[in-house]
Amino acid sequence: MDVPEQVSSEPSAPARPDSGPLSEDRRRLRILVRILLITGLVLVLVRVFILEPYAIPTGSMRPVILEGDVILVSKLPYRIRSLRYLPFTQTPLPYLELPGLGHLERGDVVVFDYPFPSEINPGEGTQYVKRALAIAGDTVQLVEGRIRVNGREVPSRWGVEEDGRNRRAPVIPEQASRLFRAGDPVVTPFKGYEIQIDSVIAERWRLVMEGEGYSVGFRNHIVFIGGLPATRYTFKRDYFLALGDNSLISKDSRYFGFVPYDNLIGRAWMIYWSRDPDDGVRWGRICNLIR
Repeated sequence: MDVPEQVSSEPSAPARPDSGPLSEDRRRLRILVRILLITGLVLVLVRVFILEPYAIPTGSMRPVILEGDVILVSKLPYRIRSLRYLPFTQTPLPYLELPGLGHLERGDVVVFDYPFPSEINPGEGTQYVKRALAIAGDTVQLVEGRIRVNGREVPSRWGVEEDGRNRRAPVIPEQASRLFRAGDPVVTPFKGYEIQIDSVIAERWRLVMEGEGYSVGFRNHIVFIGGLPATRYTFKRDYFLALGDNSLISKDSRYFGFVPYDNLIGRAWMIYWSRDPDDGVRWGRICNLIR
């Protein structure tokens, strides 16, 4: 009697991939793709949290920074912030903000968001590069059209001793910020700093108070802050004074007043590319540190 042939119910083992040249090429391709993805991710993280390039269109910081320079801005010293929106869109992203690894010092060359876009510039998100020459708590005064910080006139270039020749170009007092027109000493505000206010003082500080989220109104010479009558105001943020080294053409805090620390993007660190529109690449400026 013939015995029927047994049939295995187990599935047959899959065929092993070829171990020839084609398989090796695929493996190398996968490794290359992973390297490119990791490199791209690292570059994005560096761009968002550490270093960001900015092209300089004007000469307001001459001779330290020239038109045509592209600078690297370090985001680590003041405030580490993630992107608010997906690039090239208005799609909001989860937002992360951490304290920086340093603090603002007098003389730092900084990049910041313009604080009052509706007053001078129509669009939001305009960035300026200037030198922080008064920090929170310093006293600022406009005397004969020139700025004094803590009683001393700011020279034409930071670090140059005032000798009668290195003086900044004066500003017409009527064109200066309302905070400085009267020529009185003004304390650069800091969180918790309190001032007495009347209708005149409140009008001078209106943009700052509105920037801190309060409406400012007047009724029968009574000041209303946030809809409530007020005779004193306490600031909610720290501020600094931003001036351009080339004061003859610089639109800076002399015209628009103090800048909140919250607007700081970073400290100008290094020139990594420079090109003159007429004479070509300025090789001698590349990799120069900004001071």
